[in-house]
Amino acid sequence: MTRRTLVGLCTLALLLGCDDSTPRAFGSGADAGSGADSTPGADGDASLPGGADAAPSRPPVGSDVGPPPGEPPAFVRLSLDPRATVYSRAEPPRVVAEVFDRFGDTLPDATLTWSVVPVNAGAVLPDPAAPHGATLRLDAEGPGAVRACARPDVCGRATFFVDDAGASLRLDRPQPGEVIVGAEAVIPVEGAAAGGDAVRVFVNDLEVEVGPEGRFATTVPARFGFNRIDVLADDGVRRPPARAILEAVWAPRLQPVPAAGPTPLPDVLVLRVDQRLLDDDAPRPVPDEAGALRTRSLAGLVEALLAQVDLATLLESPTISEGEPLSLQVTGARPGEPDAAMLFTSTGIEVFLRLDALAIDTAGALLLEGERFDLGGTVEVDAAGVVRVAIEPGPDGSPGLRIEAIDVAIERLRGRMNDSTAQAVLDTLGSLLRGVLEGVARDLVDELMRTRVPGFIELGLGDALAPLREVALDVADDPLLPPIHLRLGFSLATPETAPRAHLDLRLNGTLESVNPPPPPFESRGVPVAESDPELGPPWPVQVEAAAAVRLFTVNALLHAIWQQGALRIDATSLLPENLRNLISSARVDARAAPLVVAAPPGSPTALELQLGELELEVTGPNRPGPDVYALSIRAGLVFELVDAERLTVRLDIVDDPDIRAVVRSSASAAPVLSPEALAQVLEGLAWPKVREAVGNGLETSLDPFTLDASTLGAIVPDVGSARVRVTVPSPPRVGNDWIVISAGIEVEVTP
Repeated sequence: MTRRTLVGLCTLALLLGCDDSTPRAFGSGADAGSGADSTPGADGDASLPGGADAAPSRPPVGSDVGPPPGEPPAFVRLSLDPRATVYSRAEPPRVVAEVFDRFGDTLPDATLTWSVVPVNAGAVLPDPAAPHGATLRLDAEGPGAVRACARPDVCGRATFFVDDAGASLRLDRPQPGEVIVGAEAVIPVEGAAAGGDAVRVFVNDLEVEVGPEGRFATTVPARFGFNRIDVLADDGVRRPPARAILEAVWAPRLQPVPAAGPTPLPDVLVLRVDQRLLDDDAPRPVPDEAGALRTRSLAGLVEALLAQVDLATLLESPTISEGEPLSLQVTGARPGEPDAAMLFTSTGIEVFLRLDALAIDTAGALLLEGERFDLGGTVEVDAAGVVRVAIEPGPDGSPGLRIEAIDVAIERLRGRMNDSTAQAVLDTLGSLLRGVLEGVARDLVDELMRTRVPGFIELGLGDALAPLREVALDVADDPLLPPIHLRLGFSLATPETAPRAHLDLRLNGTLESVNPPPPPFESRGVPVAESDPELGPPWPVQVEAAAAVRLFTVNALLHAIWQQGALRIDATSLLPENLRNLISSARVDARAAPLVVAAPPGSPTALELQLGELELEVTGPNRPGPDVYALSIRAGLVFELVDAERLTVRLDIVDDPDIRAVVRSSASAAPVLSPEALAQVLEGLAWPKVREAVGNGLETSLDPFTLDASTLGAIVPDVGSARVRVTVPSPPRVGNDWIVISAGIEVEVTP
């Protein structure tokens, strides 16, 4: 069977619908079998030019099959060498043509006609030594195609794109990690782009005007904290376009950090005492089997302590009167059942105290009409007193009290005298005796209101602030992290009261590093977000107390941690085995201090930790130098009560950070890892250590404090101790650059 017979039978079989594996011959026509043109688009994702369709398959070859004589060309394939997305006019490619007949056999002697479209794009310079080879001269930038035709209706084509040089970009402002300070929330962006008249510049995806010599200048809206600046210069041809990505900080102002000594933290903490913490209207606490009293209000604490006061110690002398006709001594005095009511006033606190059955033990004698009567016994008095005190800052930074007014009333006096005649005299004619005893009772209540009650208030307010006078923040040394030793302290600046509502204690703070190492980078200060004074902290409702911490306090802590080198990490030992052949060393360094800011709207957390311009230097085996990457990290922050007993609170960092990486410089044509691959590596490599360094610095504890006999002795000598424990009933609230933590107290007074 001849080759032509075989082809004929197969053609007949195809027409009849039978299946055969023999390929069909190529059809003919203009550019038959050629691929579609593909011109790179603005995004650089178009398919590569210069491609060509595959040659047709040969028909089955039998022992009697051979190329038929005089077969005409049926297909032309063109290819460019080298294949490239973009060509330069200075380096023209070679174009090679292959001509096939309909059976897929090459026709090396076929005559070709060459052309270039558009005509001004270039020209084909045939190679006499290779009739189907030529040099493609490139005359103009832009898209084009080269054609080779073996006959008018059989042509091949290859597309190309010409660009002598891509756009270049120089960013003059901002610089990486630069801090921009100003009242207007904008970041100026300035620079220059080169790449011809067609170059376009985009800043954060918005096109900006390009002036003479490629200069451009614009501003971008800013939020407090790190802001990502993405500048792109595009000439419409070269892919990828020139790009610069960096982080810059915007803040309304900076708080300077002194070279030595503590850093001042003005107006950074507000403690709110609600009226319900002052007086919750609960019944007077009853001692348990062990004699301990428990209360949740300052009024309850006053009642519990007053119930144990020996009132006789309030008198200058137990002898009230000596001689004739009256000799009287006070041998003891008990407060009975104190009932305290407390209200906030415009300047401080008003305390109303009622003492039912105040008991005064007496001794002595009364000479009446020549007859002496024994005055031994007990006098009970129902009394009331009111004292108004103003709250002012004390010299040591704790609250001080100033008495504004005192008023005492004796409502009822009754005696239980040992001598019945003395009892009758007291009940009927004993105006002298009654007047003296009422004076004693008045003096006792007056002294109680003048000294003990203000002392209890000072005790409740002042010693509640005692744990804040010095808060130690210590993190032990680590093989990869340096130790952190900071001291944070607060003192009262201004008390502000709202009548019958609340008391706000506004505190200033100081932050000091203990034996700090030299800071790794210079700093102009700590960024400060200005809060709206009209809004203030977002105070919760229906709580006993709350503490509002300005975000600046947290950022001052982070700044101090950063200056102690806590974010200088040699991550080489953390490299996994599968990267050892690519990376021989990896070092992380933060060129700017981290910041905590309010999270963007829609975020699952209220706060966000920002690390910008975190620099990573990576070296690889047999590479001429290091690759330097710039990293930016965003991670949500959540408030955690780590230990309720010790009141250990922590701003904890969520597990899934947003890590962005860009190549800042590379010693080779390509970095050892792409930015995308590096971000994935970092999430499991350096991020846990960064999280540990930052998270440990944002943890603090306020242990329950005990007012022991040495503290209480001057006020209540017979009391053993009063243990005060702070509770946190609900998660914090964030707003207007404040973190607000709800709180309550539990007081236990033991005999």
